[in-house]
Amino acid sequence: MNEQETRYHLIDPVLRTKGYDDITKLRCETPAPVEPTGPKGRRKKGAGRTDYLLCVKAGSMPKPLPVAVLEAKKENEDALKGMDQAKKYAECERFEVKYVFASNGHLYGEFDHFTRLQAGPFPLDDFITHDDLTKRYAKDTGIDLSSPEAKMLFMPDSPPWNKYRYYQDAAIRAAFEKIILQIQKGEDPRVLLSLATGAGKTIIATNILWRLNEAGQLPKPALFICDRDELRTQAYEKLSAAFGDNVRIVKTDKGENAAKNARIHIATYQTLGLDDETPDDKVASFLTENYPENAFSVIIIDECHRSAWGKWSEVLKRNSKAIHLGLTATPRKLITSKELPPEEIAITANNFNYFGEPVYEYTLAQAQEDGYLAACEIVKRKADIDKRVFTKQEILDAKVANIKTGQPLTEADLKQNEYTGKDFDDELFFEWRTPAMCDDLFQQLIENGGPEQKVIIFCNREIHADRVVMYMSNLYTKWCKENNQPIKDDYAFKCMGGPNGGADKIEPMRGSGHRAFIACTVDLLEAGVDIERLNAVVFFRYLKSAIKFYQMVGRGTRIHEETEKYKFWLYDYTGVTDLFGTEFISKYRKPKEGKSGSGTDDDDDDGGGGDISPAVGEVRGHAVKITPEGRYILGSRDGKEVAIPVDVYRAEIMQRVLSEAHNLADFKQLWIETQKRRSLINHILEANFSPEVIQEIDKMNDYDLFDFFSHAGYKAKALKRTERGLLYVDENKTWFDGIDKNAATVLKALGHQFTLGGTDALETQSLWDVPEIKQAKGLDALRKLGNPIDVMKDAKGRLFRI
Repeated sequence: MNEQETRYHLIDPVLRTKGYDDITKLRCETPAPVEPTGPKGRRKKGAGRTDYLLCVKAGSMPKPLPVAVLEAKKENEDALKGMDQAKKYAECERFEVKYVFASNGHLYGEFDHFTRLQAGPFPLDDFITHDDLTKRYAKDTGIDLSSPEAKMLFMPDSPPWNKYRYYQDAAIRAAFEKIILQIQKGEDPRVLLSLATGAGKTIIATNILWRLNEAGQLPKPALFICDRDELRTQAYEKLSAAFGDNVRIVKTDKGENAAKNARIHIATYQTLGLDDETPDDKVASFLTENYPENAFSVIIIDECHRSAWGKWSEVLKRNSKAIHLGLTATPRKLITSKELPPEEIAITANNFNYFGEPVYEYTLAQAQEDGYLAACEIVKRKADIDKRVFTKQEILDAKVANIKTGQPLTEADLKQNEYTGKDFDDELFFEWRTPAMCDDLFQQLIENGGPEQKVIIFCNREIHADRVVMYMSNLYTKWCKENNQPIKDDYAFKCMGGPNGGADKIEPMRGSGHRAFIACTVDLLEAGVDIERLNAVVFFRYLKSAIKFYQMVGRGTRIHEETEKYKFWLYDYTGVTDLFGTEFISKYRKPKEGKSGSGTDDDDDDGGGGDISPAVGEVRGHAVKITPEGRYILGSRDGKEVAIPVDVYRAEIMQRVLSEAHNLADFKQLWIETQKRRSLINHILEANFSPEVIQEIDKMNDYDLFDFFSHAGYKAKALKRTERGLLYVDENKTWFDGIDKNAATVLKALGHQFTLGGTDALETQSLWDVPEIKQAKGLDALRKLGNPIDVMKDAKGRLFRI
């Protein structure tokens, strides 16, 4: 029996006798994974991953609680196969369960997350009962399941946000377990959740509040706090869908707090009187005037890696008894050269110090594997001038001028002794650098889907963004005229803060396919802006902060089903993609007097941002050439994102092919046997590699995988599908003439079907419904030559002639 048959016929009957009903066996399905083929990517063929979680119930609670992964194996497989410690520990972490059970229908083995020990095999008839598993979970976790606060573990999600995603439910359960344990110990709960941008942190927050309310654990209002209006709007949309009029935005309305009677309050720090412009004697004036101390049951801190610290921390200090839940994609650690005093530790953005370790983590790499976030292809380019170092004297000799006034700059105006790539288009502009980078980027867009894609370009400062807008708009206008295309509105636009800063273009960029394509920004679009249809993220800007980098990359990670966007491009002109896989560690920097912010060196990693003194210089001349620095596929190693060079990616695919077929003859024999071929492909796909990605990069889309593998792995001459299909028909005329006419028709048709769909077309049931094959009696015609399976093998052997 296969895994599904083993589960149905052997495992499920035993589980029923042990007290597990259908409700306590939760089926978790993910979409098919995504892969970065073509301009927009695609979902892989077939289904995603299916997992089964074993749950326990508590009395009449409305929802069971997942506590274990239940794996079914083939009946003839060892029950302990694949039960290695590291793999099963990671599985427990991913699903937020405490145990893994695996069975072949006769024996079972188990892994315990607490002890990290494996055990078994044991007879399946001795499997732990539902009641005993419930007691074991309570004992191992230390949670009193009869306590009032434990009810939150067994509550359902809110009706508008109840589409099950295993990681969202796992994050909620992990948060609740820590909250319950801290309450039982008499501690004030502090919880940190770390999930990739686009994974639905606001939906998780909504369902946490909903379940708490349903469990009677929300005696006071809850506060959702953030630092940007866009985040506030998104939170309101999600929360109000669940709680309706019980959700209000905090603001002054007719002299009163508009949210005063709501169950859920949504605020920015600024509306609470905690922004940098607030005079010290008015700090938290709105907060103190409208809310007494400990006014909230729960405070959810959005983007907690950067918010709630410094002056902003006042809202947490005044509500110390509330549950504090931090949400971020990039939890921050701080390193300091000396021990900090307690009062400074309390107001710095050291997420691990304040909240403790994240109770649940879900990475970009995991989300891509699960098919929930878009795949990514990286194109690295470099301006040759960025590799040079210019001394102050060289800059003066080049007659550097003020970029705004054209007046010459003096030695006193130049603040550095040397200028390198990280300073270019920031403190020092070279006349042809930005135009060259824009021209190169525009050509990349044309080659990879066309110029009318949704793109964010991260620039160094506003004056840099202005120039990028101008050059990109000019390139687009010229392209439209050359190609007789209508010029669409707002092709490239600047997107900065403040009035007339371009933020009004975000909505058409998000929703329209006919205007607002290229957003040029410094920091405004760094976080909190969801543009699902975004096709590319571009870095014209140097960065040293992994936190900022991941936040910026996160703008492109969402999938957009409507436009079939399953991939985003990352164009890297400054080497920032080297930050993939690095830790989110910042150096402590004492916050400026009276200022908010994170208290870290990341606060200064803003590329200049505004256009204040010192004067910005421009050097005329100096031709600039853009050179390619490789293409990369974003993959994962040891759970961390890593940019894999295409050559390495190709080599790792071929290593898997060569391990199963040591020479070309062995490979051909493997390929013509359907099950062996499918096993090889699955071996590659299960390791999260996609041969089609390399086919596309190598410009071999017209070749079958047989020829791609033969050429890449064994140096054989590759034939296109049309060439191989025609050659098969031409070289086998004598064979066709000597056999039954109908059989010959069927076998000839294989060549045509191969030219259309490759090997896959020969191994699908729909092959026998092709009109000419069906008319010639299909399988019945082949039976005149012998066993149809053997005849098909013979035909494939001829088709895949080396």
